[in-house]
Amino acid sequence: MMNKSLIFQIGILIIILIIGYFTFLYLNQNNDGKLVEKSILNKVDKAQLKNKLSIKSQEASQILELSYKSSDEKGNVYQINSESGSIDNKNKNVLILENVTAKILVFNYGTFFIKSDMAKYNKSSLDTHFFDNVNLLYLNHIIKSEDLFLKYIDKEIKISNNVKYKNKENFLEADTVDLDLVTKTSKIYMNDKDQKVKAIIKN
Repeated sequence: MMNKSLIFQIGILIIILIIGYFTFLYLNQNNDGKLVEKSILNKVDKAQLKNKLSIKSQEASQILELSYKSSDEKGNVYQINSESGSIDNKNKNVLILENVTAKILVFNYGTFFIKSDMAKYNKSSLDTHFFDNVNLLYLNHIIKSEDLFLKYIDKEIKISNNVKYKNKENFLEADTVDLDLVTKTSKIYMNDKDQKVKAIIKN
């Protein structure tokens, strides 16, 4: 028979092995938790990095104090300026401009001045959509609207959306004004044929 001392020593050894086993399990589980936590933190860091890169990309696409001038062999000149802008995500040739001023000099006709809060400007075709608080000035003629579409190569202007025309003597309200800068003709009309252009004409 084993003596009491040997039995006691075996009991102590078993207890030590059990404690060691559970300690190993606990530490291993804790390390796995740290690995998972580290993995999550790495994903968060990558997400934040992508966000920062996106912001930097957006900042890089910002344009400040844009100025562009174009002229042709006939002596026509088109100049557009803006305080700031950005590149359109859908079309890299299109610039979205803010606080815009433009000047169109048509040979043997005169100079048109345009001002608007916003504009979409195509660098390739020079076609421009001015919008939000649009003002067109030619000599003593002033046209205000919310939209103005310029086809520069064709020298055509379409003004729409709450159009108001005035000079020193006359005042008109209409839906649309079409200007042909080549033939020097204009057309003022309502989109609904049953409605009439509102006009105050002073003789």
